[in-house]
Amino acid sequence: MRFALRAVALPLAGFAILLSGCNEPHQAAAPAAAVVTTMPATLTGELTSQSAVNLNDGSRTQSFALQLQADTFYRVTSSGALQQPLLLLLTEDNRPVGGPRAEKLYIQPEQDGVYRLAVSGNNAKDFGPFQLEVNTAETTNEGELQPGADILGRLQADGNRAGNRYTLKIADRGLYEVLLRSDEFDTVLKLRGKGINLNDDDGAGNTDSRLFTSLEAGDYQLSAEGIEGGEEGVYNLIVTQREMPEGIDLSEGARLEVGKEYTGLLAGSAQTYRLVVEESGLLELSMRSQDMDSMLELHGPGVAVRDDDSGGDHDALISAVVEPGTYRVKASQLNNQEGVFTLRGDITAVAVLGDGIAPTETRIGRLAAGEPHISRLRIAEAGLYRVTLRSSEFDAMLQLQGQGLNEEDDDSAGGSNAMLELYLEAGEYELVNGSYGDEGQGGFVLSVSAPL
Repeated sequence: MRFALRAVALPLAGFAILLSGCNEPHQAAAPAAAVVTTMPATLTGELTSQSAVNLNDGSRTQSFALQLQADTFYRVTSSGALQQPLLLLLTEDNRPVGGPRAEKLYIQPEQDGVYRLAVSGNNAKDFGPFQLEVNTAETTNEGELQPGADILGRLQADGNRAGNRYTLKIADRGLYEVLLRSDEFDTVLKLRGKGINLNDDDGAGNTDSRLFTSLEAGDYQLSAEGIEGGEEGVYNLIVTQREMPEGIDLSEGARLEVGKEYTGLLAGSAQTYRLVVEESGLLELSMRSQDMDSMLELHGPGVAVRDDDSGGDHDALISAVVEPGTYRVKASQLNNQEGVFTLRGDITAVAVLGDGIAPTETRIGRLAAGEPHISRLRIAEAGLYRVTLRSSEFDAMLQLQGQGLNEEDDDSAGGSNAMLELYLEAGEYELVNGSYGDEGQGGFVLSVSAPL
């Protein structure tokens, strides 16, 4: 038996295919594979060492003939032991019209005809059986969407508009997730309406987008776009209503009461609340969460402060002297995280720091720019004490001198707050309450513990 090798090199968008086979001179050639004409279709095959070879990388390939209709949208998906096969659609004269794409291919032929669907491994070592599902599909590029929507859309280059726009209709207030995925372009997701203005580029990982937020009932504008503008490609857009965690009693715009703890949920956008203060004092406002890195802001009469992690770990804590009035509290998070948090504000009456302070006392003061405040600490009983200097307006620097000690600290109390924990003999000490680099100014809180 004599074997003759047939080889054809096809340079196709980085794809060079070598078709090989064996002919017996005295026998008729094997008939070509039948053209698949009915959809949906299931195609099975296997890449082996006997399969045709791609010249560019030595990977193996197998192809199928498909009868496709013009302007009909088709979806090809793969499964099986062959990992992430590359899919490429060719015309009868070997012109590429779709792909190559890994695992999944969307195609819309411009003309009726027979096309060749090629399946290839990623490299010369990829072998194994595979299965392809070929079916028609519909794209939704505009119109109304509701929770539960799971659609395919197609982005086409159009200088007159940016992306595809939808009206998202929300019937019930709740927590919603929107996902935008594509293997063909870098996605951008935008949501507008009813005070919401959210964007995301890669919140779903890689180049896919995700928005996770609480929405009131109403209509919203949802846009599926590419990051550069002018991109083309198919995408999957999914809108899902998520279950609200138990115990949530805080919503956007709520009024906060001093001395009460609230539980809230941040999902995408920050939330703003009103805090009504009826008496002067030291306000300690905390935001704690095990799910995210908290960020807290307080704005009101004579106060404009923010904090990230002065509460320890990733919790926020603002200590500020407040007067009667209405304050705006803004709760947010770093790095687009989402999760449950608690919010609490407590006010205590405190005296202004004079020349001295004693154990168990808390005093408030104000630092002028470049001028540290010096006060005396009187210790009647030797022991271990904790001295803390907090400020939401500057980076605190605390120094203790006396009885042979000269200690200082910058941020041991968390965030930009200072703390010294020292064994002190009975006697008098000098506390230097300042800012890092002597550059800060603003209010501060100085406290000394009882013996620990």
